[in-house]
Amino acid sequence: MSYRHYGQDPAGRSGTGQQWSQGLGRSQAATLVSVPQNPGWLARSLFWAALIIGVLPSLVFAPMATSGEATASVVLFSVGSVLCACLRLVLGTAAILLVKNTSWARRLIGAGIFLLGCAALLILTPLTGILLTSVGTEDGSSLLTMNIVQGVLNAFFLAAVFCGWSIARNRRWWILVIAVVLGAILAVLSATVAQPLAENVATGIMAGVLVQAVWLLLIFASLGLFHLLGRANGGTAPAPAQPDY
Repeated sequence: MSYRHYGQDPAGRSGTGQQWSQGLGRSQAATLVSVPQNPGWLARSLFWAALIIGVLPSLVFAPMATSGEATASVVLFSVGSVLCACLRLVLGTAAILLVKNTSWARRLIGAGIFLLGCAALLILTPLTGILLTSVGTEDGSSLLTMNIVQGVLNAFFLAAVFCGWSIARNRRWWILVIAVVLGAILAVLSATVAQPLAENVATGIMAGVLVQAVWLLLIFASLGLFHLLGRANGGTAPAPAQPDY
């Protein structure tokens, strides 16, 4: 029986049915609007852990390797790099799939982009070195080519990290454009400016450690920037409506 048609509310009072119906609609709308736009601390913690683990070889294993035998040091660094890169891929993908208040389409797209960026960095970096060594180019030319390829891979990786997380967070297209541009800028700075500046402060392995530490801080600073942009008016798409059971 329709309360609106007879002008009654569920308690049988006449003349208040329409107001009761409108109030219920406003209450449901307010419930949808008040859904928190946060990914959940589990997803956020896993994502942060994945990024930190990814740079552990350069921050921890490289200084440790200098104090041991040369062959053992190379094995330690190589095995540690592969393991940490795999952990970053698995943990980061899982984190994006666990993001709350989003659709499964966005989760899958974001996780796929992140996985592709991590896999490209993991597979193509050693392959590039092997290929350049087999070609046998001159030392200067080989180093320049390696830096260019590594810069492109780093730019692609950063864009995949930023865009994968932002897509799962329901952020708008213009934030994704900023993410790609910022990833390219950071990669160029890392390839052209970071190492020479670090060598003025430290030498040898410690210069590389300094570069990776600043690299990690800039990644987290970029994620903080995207968080602020997402909180701005129009920066984040509405969360999908939750089913009313």
